[in-house]
Parts: sequence; structure tokens; C-alpha cells
Amino acid sequence: MNRLKEVELVSTGVYLPGEPVPFDKIEDVIGRLDQAPPRIQKMINKLRPTVKDLIGIEQCHFAVDKETKRIFENNTTMATKAINKALEKAQLKTNDLDCMVIATPVPEQQTPPLTTLVQEALGIKHFAEIEIHSNCTGLTKAFQVAYDMLRLGRYKQAVVVYTQLSSPYLVSSYYNQSKVGMENILLRWFLSDSASAVILRAKDKVKSGIKVLDSYNESVGGDVPPAMWLKFGAKHWDLLRAYEEGLHHLGQNYKTVTEIGYKYLVDGFKRMTDRIKLDMTTINHLLATIPSTKLQNTGKQAFQEQFSISYDKWYSNIDKKGYSGGSSVAIALDQMIDEKKFKPDELLVAMTIESSKWMFGGFILKYL
Repeated sequence: MNRLKEVELVSTGVYLPGEPVPFDKIEDVIGRLDQAPPRIQKMINKLRPTVKDLIGIEQCHFAVDKETKRIFENNTTMATKAINKALEKAQLKTNDLDCMVIATPVPEQQTPPLTTLVQEALGIKHFAEIEIHSNCTGLTKAFQVAYDMLRLGRYKQAVVVYTQLSSPYLVSSYYNQSKVGMENILLRWFLSDSASAVILRAKDKVKSGIKVLDSYNESVGGDVPPAMWLKFGAKHWDLLRAYEEGLHHLGQNYKTVTEIGYKYLVDGFKRMTDRIKLDMTTINHLLATIPSTKLQNTGKQAFQEQFSISYDKWYSNIDKKGYSGGSSVAIALDQMIDEKKFKPDELLVAMTIESSKWMFGGFILKYL
């Protein structure tokens, strides 16, 4: 039996559309819900002065023209730009890739798959492609699939991609505003647009650079109600009815997320690190992108009490880059590597949770 390969993280690439949008200008770009029921408008006006501190985001990016409200990117163009940036950093060509795993919460269309559209945009005639449908844990799921296939020796070099174009379902014209509820409001202030790419390479032995020690994903929400949803799909395929009932609106129970989310973060982290018997004292960086000041603070306190991981080891850059689901993990990692905040002889644990049906994902890196 052949020995499993080791996997090197070769490079990262990020694409953020447009100029940064200051938090106070978000509604100027995506529009205001000025036709929503009076009680909803009243709540929006009440939340507006305080929500910036609640979420912890100072600026973000949208693929929306402020004046015309036209969306000027799509998942294909954003993913392609992120991949090209990762290839350029690694001094590789598109044909050096033999596998691509893409995750996204909402693809361009139902068929053909987004992966094939990106393949065409890259000009690659032949390689393997896999698409994963997921939100915040999308990147870690794609990462694990690619990591395992490289370990098995099935492929030599893979690109892991997460792309999220939130703008189409955040702009005010998308809504049936008479059906807007409390669950639809906060998402318009903290979701944004981006794409990210990570190139992984199989080796007999990784002797230098960044080595992937493990990747982990779990779903623990089998008997827990969803805390995030977008119900439009095969079950609700009548377009007119879906619009009339507001089933196309993205919703989230933000209160539930902030109250219990830390538990899934703590439990998932423990199971992930127990798998490889990781010594907590060896962790130099804990990368976690969480769009909630309360949840992040609660998590930091829990991690210090249970794992003796101090606050100063946590890293996130969603305050400056915005939050775009799974992409935010790679965006933070990209900045850490570029700015040499993640250095040789250090160990980094990246993690995230997804509230849609309560999932956890992460990976562990060692800079040799």
C-alpha cells in the first residue's frame, strides 16, 4: 500500500470587488428598505446607530455600482480573479492545476455547475472539478476534500475556492418589502462580496513552507432548528409564490447565533484538535472570523478558560475586509501570510461555524 502524501499550502489569493464601503454608507450602496412594514422601518432606524458595534465591521466590499445599483461581478469572475492572484504568487500557470474544489452558497445558475464556468474562464481544457454547496463552512469543506484527495495521491496540485456574491439578495430591489421581517435586517449590514483561493500541493514530504497538519468538518445540528435560511429552491420552485411569500429572502436568527454559537465553536475545536492530539501550548494563532462582537468575546473567554488560549492569539480582519462567509477565513489567512504575521516555526488553527444547521469546520497549519 502506498504511503499517504503530505500536503503543502503553496499560496493564497483574494479578490474584493470595488472600493471599501464605510459601514455608515452600506445602505447608500445596496439601498434602503423604505417600503418595509412600519414596525420594521422603526426597528431599522433604532438599530442603525448601534449595529456597527454589535457586528464589529468598519467597512466591506460590494460588487454594486452605487449610482446605478448594477451588479458588476458574478461568482465566476470573482473566483477566477482570486485563483489568478494565487497562481501569480506561486509563479504557477493554470495548467499546473489538476483539480479544483469550489464552495459557494448561491451559484451562478442551477446548471451547468459553477466549477465548469470557472474552468472555462481559466482556459483549462482538462482537469477535475467538484462543487460544494455551503455557507460559512464552505471553504473548510472544500479544503478537506482537496486535502484528502491530495493525500491519497489522486491529484498533485489543487485549488480550493470559496466565492460569495451576496449583493444580488441584499439590494433593496430584490425584496418583496411587504414581507420583510426582523430576521432579514441584520444580514444586510454584515454580509458582503468576495472570493478567495488556496493552492495545495501533494508532496512525499513537506520540508519547508506551510504544511497542512489536518482538516476537519462536522455537522451537529441534526435536532437543532436552523438559525439561517434561504428557502427558495426545489421545494419552493413557484417563482411568483416564492416572491409573494418572501421565501426568496435570506434570514437569520441573530439572537440565537450570538447566544449559543460559542458552544459549537468550543466543541468543534476540541474534537478537531483531539483528533491529532494537539498540544494547546503549541498554538501561536487562532484564526476565527465571526461577525458578532458578543459571540467573539464570549468565545475568547471560553477558549481562555477551557484551553488556556489567550486573547492575543486570536486573529480576524473582518472589521476592514467585511464578512463574506467561508471566504473570510482565507482572506484573513492571506493577510497574515502577506504581512508575515504567520511566521516560520509557528502553528495556526483556523476555524469557523455555520449557523444554517450548526456546522463547524477548520484546518491546522504548521509553518516549517
